[in-house]
Amino acid sequence: MEENKDRVQEEEQQVIQEQILPKKNKNRKKFWKSILRIAGSAVLFGLIAGVTLVLTGSFLIKKFGLEKTLRQAVAIGKVTQAVSPTGVPSPSKAPTATKDPTITGTPTLEVVPPKATPEVIVSIDGNKNEETADAVIDDETVQGFLNMYTGIADLSGKFSKSLVRITAISEGVDWFEEAYETSRTATGLYVGDNGLDMLFLASLDSIEGATRFQVTFANGATMPCSVFSYDTNYCLVVLAVRLSAAASVGEENLPEKAGFAMEGLEPGTPVIVLGNPNGHPGAMELGMTTGTGLVVQVIDDEVVYFTTGITEYAEGDGFVFNLAGDVIGMVSNTLNKGEQGIITAVEVGGIRDIIEKVLNNIPRMYCGMRLEAVNTVMGGKYKLPEGVYVSEVLPGSPAMYAGIKNGDIITEVGITPVSGVRQFYEEITGVGPHSVRILVNRDVKGERKEQTLYMVPELKFH
Repeated sequence: MEENKDRVQEEEQQVIQEQILPKKNKNRKKFWKSILRIAGSAVLFGLIAGVTLVLTGSFLIKKFGLEKTLRQAVAIGKVTQAVSPTGVPSPSKAPTATKDPTITGTPTLEVVPPKATPEVIVSIDGNKNEETADAVIDDETVQGFLNMYTGIADLSGKFSKSLVRITAISEGVDWFEEAYETSRTATGLYVGDNGLDMLFLASLDSIEGATRFQVTFANGATMPCSVFSYDTNYCLVVLAVRLSAAASVGEENLPEKAGFAMEGLEPGTPVIVLGNPNGHPGAMELGMTTGTGLVVQVIDDEVVYFTTGITEYAEGDGFVFNLAGDVIGMVSNTLNKGEQGIITAVEVGGIRDIIEKVLNNIPRMYCGMRLEAVNTVMGGKYKLPEGVYVSEVLPGSPAMYAGIKNGDIITEVGITPVSGVRQFYEEITGVGPHSVRILVNRDVKGERKEQTLYMVPELKFH
């Protein structure tokens, strides 16, 4: 009886094990399958999210205006540090540099003074006379000239590290309705970065009409660039290359930030013109300033330029450096009073505020007038008051709506007397886009009378 009972218990225990143990194993398998399914879903979701972020990141930044908050202000002037982008920088910390492009002081060229050589008399047929037949040029004199030109070449090589080659590409359709492209070369000057983009200053004349742009770095690497901002009044354009894209070029091949000299120039200053001054990209021209402090009128303002003794190339461009390595001018074929045959350049120190506005895409004030200062000679001859003479009022401009006319002389802006065009522009800029009192002196039937007008200047980007 007991044996039967034990046998029955063993059989029941075996049945229970067969029913319970497989279920435990089955539950473990379901658990691990669920874990693997969840982990796989997480990895797949991460990949999809990452790809989506890469594809839509730039769109969202532009859509919600985040670029403005990420960009940093850019200023020009003397530099003590170069900026070399390495990847995408943090908005709160600009990229650090490993090079110092600043050339301190004025480099001196070791030139051996030439020694006096015996007088050489040459006849019409080119034969020397008997007394000087054995005269030769001193070797030290030749070496002195070689030293001088070698030193100049070394300087130009250092200065050109701030320059890049810009290729401006124009597209069109010919008479046979076939698309074609033309390209021309311009010179870009690296002026720094704003936290997102490398910025290159160039002359608007040299790229006008182009639809696509490329920048070429020192190692020959080429990548697309875009117009960041421009100003037609001052013939300035700023081209941009993303810092993240430029990092692939390699730090050693990136340009160095340029330094600017803001002080006034004097005639006879030695200068080096780099870029494309003679029709050959990467060329150098050496000379000196021949005329300084020259003025040409633009809308609402005036630009100071200087002339050089260097032969002009009609389609040339570039930047003018002093022997300390500072940029003192930008070659311009249009911002002058018709000088032809010689290179003329705009003094960068005279339009520093304008350049910085373009670099930071900040609008300038616009009134819509061409002005000229009434100097003492003109005033004394025609019995005119001191102020700025209005030679032209543009249609539809704030000046026209204010009632300003050709021939008026503006003597006060607000309560401040004005005697120069640049002073007028600075006063208007200080007021901003608000109503401002303008006191004008006007010829009314042969008699000059004062009239008070009110003008609201506009903000203008281009």
